[in-house]
Amino acid sequence: MDASYPWSGQDACFDMAGLAVSCAGSGQDGEYRPGRPWPDPRFEVVADGLVKDRLTGLFWPKSANPAGWPLTFPEATALVRDWNAQGLFGRDDWRLPLRRELLSLVSLVHARPALPPGHPFVDVFQHWCWTGSASAVAPGYAWRVHLEGGRMFPGPGDAAHLVWPVSGTSWLLPEASNPELLTRFSQSGEEVCDRLTGLVWARRILPETGETNWGEALEMARQAARQEGNPWRLPTIWELESLADVSRAWPALPQDHPFEGIGPAPGNGRLGDIGLWSGTTSGYDPAWAWVLYAGKGAVGVGHKQGGRFQFLLTRGQARKGPSATP
Repeated sequence: MDASYPWSGQDACFDMAGLAVSCAGSGQDGEYRPGRPWPDPRFEVVADGLVKDRLTGLFWPKSANPAGWPLTFPEATALVRDWNAQGLFGRDDWRLPLRRELLSLVSLVHARPALPPGHPFVDVFQHWCWTGSASAVAPGYAWRVHLEGGRMFPGPGDAAHLVWPVSGTSWLLPEASNPELLTRFSQSGEEVCDRLTGLVWARRILPETGETNWGEALEMARQAARQEGNPWRLPTIWELESLADVSRAWPALPQDHPFEGIGPAPGNGRLGDIGLWSGTTSGYDPAWAWVLYAGKGAVGVGHKQGGRFQFLLTRGQARKGPSATP
């Protein structure tokens, strides 16, 4: 069965200083490479000015800045309405991409720009780009992805950002929990199964008190795997992001999530924006690693040596060796 989230694209491993190391026994994203692999070639130019991403099946303009200048969020939504009225590129289903759609197009392990190697796109400006996903952190905010390094954070709708419309449908996960579906998580002792992705998670956030740097988090994951006889590891950034629920904040997780230590802070009902380490190294600077900020649901980075965050452990089907081609 194909994974419900993409491979990150990371096929190498790095130490705390950002130097390349052997992946064997590292416990990093580059050792296990879980997720749906990238096809080769990744992109197909299907018409003049139109590109198909063969990983997701989505269609993108070849120009990453078809508007020619930054637009506010209302201006961006008006642009896609005009495109549909005109039937641009022979399509009438243009929209601002959902946050997972735009995040799937960028590569979080490449930078300047954060796009897969060999991409066919032109007019790529390393700046914020709008998604069509509203953020629950504040009224009028929407999610944005930065095309220089791939960070994803919410911003006010009156800010001016790039617009890169998308069309078509994909297999990517829905962005918000559907209350009509069965409970998403099932729990057995200290383990949690996510029925949506098939991933198994340890229920408790670690360390249970305090925070740790990236190297210590990797070592604690290896120790847990040895002690419990389970293949626990740090999740990739895509696995962590799969837990996010765009309709919620503080925390931006499904309402029925069972994770111990991630919940509203006492008193004000808001969770401080707790950071969770991933096993994925940043392509912008390999001395940094990707982090999910569970309060907002943002995807950012932390300095491996100086950053102090917590983490969740996961296990599931892992794919070792070179990336496969579907």
